[in-house]
Amino acid sequence: MSEHKCFDEMLGKVTENLRGQLPASEQESLKAQWENCAFVIEGNAMTTKIGLPISYEYQKRKKSGEPHKNATKGDVKMMMNYCPFCGERLKKAEAA
Repeated sequence: MSEHKCFDEMLGKVTENLRGQLPASEQESLKAQWENCAFVIEGNAMTTKIGLPISYEYQKRKKSGEPHKNATKGDVKMMMNYCPFCGERLKKAEAA
């Protein structure tokens, strides 16, 4: 996704965690991806936290073993207190 490994590594960890929560018959259909990758930068500093939701979907199975008609979808929201690239604490938004 980017030059930095951070995003790919985190997505891999979340995907494996979600896969571990699913029955074996549903794990193969799991898909996860980053959504809304955006950074707010003012000058040389980041001024807000970065919110990166990860969406996922998988095919539930009926008791008979066949897949349900519709995919089950969801998301995991990740909020960061530190820069994912340099490790510095992100500044809190100034109070109005």
